Amino acid sequence: MGSRSSSIAYTAFSPRPSISRHSSIATNPPMDRSKPKDYLILAVIACFCPVWPINIVGFVYSIMSRNSLEQGNIDGARRLGRVAKLLSVVSLVGGAVIIVACAVNLSSTAYAILQNL
Repeated sequence: MGSRSSSIAYTAFSPRPSISRHSSIATNPPMDRSKPKDYLILAVIACFCPVWPINIVGFVYSIMSRNSLEQGNIDGARRLGRVAKLLSVVSLVGGAVIIVACAVNLSSTAYAILQNL
């Protein structure tokens, strides 16, 4: 056991470079520090769907994401942007379902009225 622990200590503190070593974060900053998206365009488009409580909240989160980015809070802007995207997509899908359901209902009602004439 003694020789095994000394070999581990030697490899852990060896000055030779190794493939398994990772560079430190201080020398290589993370690459995901780019400007996060606020999805404002998607939120504005979602406001035209008939799911108003959800798309208005998504629009507000998008504006909050933009404000967080302007204040320098990149993580908060990224988090708020993800919520804005989620709410906008839910609003768009829900709006599409409502529009299709109304179109089917109106077409079947019109067909029934034409059959009675």
